Amino acid sequence: MSMNTSSAQPSSTPSPETPLGEAESEINLLDVLIALGKEKLTVIGVTVLAAIAGVVISLITPPTYVARTSIMPAQQGGGASALAGLSGLAGLAGLSGMSGSVKSSDQMYIAFMRSQSVQMALIYQLKLNERYRSKNLEEARRDLTNNVSITADKSSGLLLIDAEDGDAEFAAQLANQQVHELNVILTRLAVTEAQQRRLYFEQQIAKAQQNLPMLETRFKDAQRKSGVEVASLLSEYGSLPGQIAAKELQLQILSRFATLQSPEIKRLSTEISALRSQLSRYELAQAKGSDKANTTGNVKATSPFQQEASQAYTTLKIQESLLEGFVHQLEVAKVDEAKEGPPVQVLDIARAPEVRAKPKRTKLVIAYTVTGLVVGLVLAMLKALLRHAKSTPEGMQRLRDLRRAWGFRGSKV
Repeated sequence: MSMNTSSAQPSSTPSPETPLGEAESEINLLDVLIALGKEKLTVIGVTVLAAIAGVVISLITPPTYVARTSIMPAQQGGGASALAGLSGLAGLAGLSGMSGSVKSSDQMYIAFMRSQSVQMALIYQLKLNERYRSKNLEEARRDLTNNVSITADKSSGLLLIDAEDGDAEFAAQLANQQVHELNVILTRLAVTEAQQRRLYFEQQIAKAQQNLPMLETRFKDAQRKSGVEVASLLSEYGSLPGQIAAKELQLQILSRFATLQSPEIKRLSTEISALRSQLSRYELAQAKGSDKANTTGNVKATSPFQQEASQAYTTLKIQESLLEGFVHQLEVAKVDEAKEGPPVQVLDIARAPEVRAKPKRTKLVIAYTVTGLVVGLVLAMLKALLRHAKSTPEGMQRLRDLRRAWGFRGSKV
């Protein structure tokens, strides 16, 4: 009896060949497929409706055209020093967001085109606030930024400007006008090293020309008070300190832009050395008394009025010498700037595109269809779940609990 009992026991245990979890997973998957099969009309209907909606939307959506222009910024050897000088120039141009964040020439030009000066000029000239129906200028600037894309192609060194609009002709006009306004602002700014020198010497010449009439008036008044011809008090020896001071000031200014190996630096250094040698010879001759007691060969400036007149005369000559040097350096800077060429060269002029960029009808219809399929599957699963819950008392109780949890007390399940 015991043997019969023991031999019957193994047959009552479940077979280990099929795990319980896998069996339940297989049953659950089959249940899901069965439930979706019962709600296949919902899946198909929602998917078809979404596909039709995608087709309709792709047909009624206004087309958007994108026009592209590509430009090549000037390649300059002294780019680091030129970019460093922009910290003082950004305030002159009224630019926004350029207080030291410029990392490269590409970012610099992009910042120029995103600046308030360029964008406001585009808004006023093309009447973008009316075209974009913007409430104010700030909103118009945001719309302009969204419709104009500026990117740097690192491999080629080009800047690509893409302008989009519903009108193909206007898109091309917007892209080309962006480049035009960039050139306009570059004429007001000194970007390259030669442009910085040209701008600086133009400012110095303007200051010198403004100061000269005042110095001449001061000299004439002092000479009238002294009662003598001041030019007779100063021979070549007397004018040498002023010439040396003027040359040293020119050298100091030029050192801001040029290196020690620059021909202009070498020329000024040679002239200063020659003038100092000449001054040393005069001083040596004066010390030995080889000339008259007064080496100027004229009346010595002893009275306060004569000394004041001599000082005014020296200051006037120094200013005239500086003006002459500034004019010379300005001509050199202009020649160097002409050699650099235009700061921006246009490689491709934007033309009205013939093919729309948006909407992509095929992609749009596919996206709507896939979305409709997903939504249809979700709805079919929800309907199957609801139907299964209503089929059992326990499921009905859970639905009532769900209704109370969400506050739908007046509705019936």
